[in-house]
Amino acid sequence: MALKIPRCARCSNACELKTLASVSGEDGPLKLTLQAMPIFECAKGHKAPVHGDFMIWLIREIRAREAQIAAGKEQGMIFKKHLCGACGKDLAPKPERRQEYSYELKYEETSPFKLELDMPLYKCSSCGKEQLRSTKDLHAHVAQAIVGINDSAGFPHSG
Repeated sequence: MALKIPRCARCSNACELKTLASVSGEDGPLKLTLQAMPIFECAKGHKAPVHGDFMIWLIREIRAREAQIAAGKEQGMIFKKHLCGACGKDLAPKPERRQEYSYELKYEETSPFKLELDMPLYKCSSCGKEQLRSTKDLHAHVAQAIVGINDSAGFPHSG
């Protein structure tokens, strides 16, 4: 499916396919950074995503990669406990350090761009393995971090 180059929704000028050098969004412990993200931009500098469903696609791509990251398991409904994904023992209550996970993505006919997920790592008190507290912890913050990327990129809000 070919990308349809639109006219600017704000000023009706013609748009061009460009890239944003770097744009970030954060929510809770998650920081997302996109480098060389494809966008549409008009002569007046108004920016828009390359497709109406681009951000939904991006959320799905991030969530598809969650399983590739070592993570503990969350246990309990009210009083949450985080256990090691490898041995099942308790994870440290505080993170050891932050870790960045990088992925190359490509949306339709656009150039590839880089996604970086930055999350705190927790160390197992028994086996010493470092991991995210849980995949659910990452999953819960993705959509709001994407909102931060929209704001940082200068995309218009709908509604």
